[in-house]
Amino acid sequence: MHTPTALPDAQQLDLRCISAFTRVVPATLGAFYRIDAHLQAEHFSLYHMSPQMHEAYLQRYRHFDPLRPRNCVAAGNPVLSLRMGMAQQGRHETEVYQGFLQRHGVLDVVEVLARNTDGRPIAGLSLLRDASLGPFQPDELNTLQALQGLLEIAAQAPYSHHDERLGALTPRERQIALLLRDGACNKIIAQQLALGLPTVKTHLVNLFRKVGVNNRTELVSALFL
Repeated sequence: MHTPTALPDAQQLDLRCISAFTRVVPATLGAFYRIDAHLQAEHFSLYHMSPQMHEAYLQRYRHFDPLRPRNCVAAGNPVLSLRMGMAQQGRHETEVYQGFLQRHGVLDVVEVLARNTDGRPIAGLSLLRDASLGPFQPDELNTLQALQGLLEIAAQAPYSHHDERLGALTPRERQIALLLRDGACNKIIAQQLALGLPTVKTHLVNLFRKVGVNNRTELVSALFL
C-alpha cells in the first residue's frame, strides 16, 4: 500500500506556478504574491530575486510601481505590461521606478492578476526580464492571458497558519528563520547568507521583536510549531 503524498502548501504552489509560467514565457526574475482587501501586495514568493532588491522595493519603491495591484485593477486588464502601466501614471513616478529597475538590470516587466469567483483580485504574478531576454512581445502577452486560469488555481489555495506567520516576515527574515529551524548557529547563518555576524544579530533582534519572543527557541516554536 502506498503512503498518501502530502499536498503542497500554498507557498510551494506559488513557486510551482512561477516555474510553470516561466517555462512558457521566460523571465529573469519573478514574484508571486497575495492581494489583501486594501489591494496591497503581501506574502511574496520570490523567483531568482535577491532579498536586497525585494526589500528595497518594499521600503522605497512600491508606491512608484505602475503595476501595483490598485493600478492593475483600475486598468481592467488581467495582464498588464510595464509600458501600459507607465502610460497611466505621472512622469516623476515613472522616472523613479525606472531608475530602480535599471539599477537592478531589469529591462521589462509584466503583471498577471488573479481573481476569485466573486471577481475580487486575490493574487498577482510579476515577471521581470533583463536585456538578455529582451522586452515582452505581444504574442507572449497573449500567452499569459491564456495561462491566467492557472494562476487563479494557485491563488485560491488557502494559506495555513504556518504560511501566514512566515508571510509576515521579509524574505531575508524568512531565510534566517528557516535556518534557525534547522539548528543553524549565527556563524552558519552568516556563511549561508553571505552576511556579517553583526548583521545577523541585527536581523535576529528584529525577528524577536516582530514575532514577540525573547530567544531563538521561542521564535522557532512561534513560527513552526
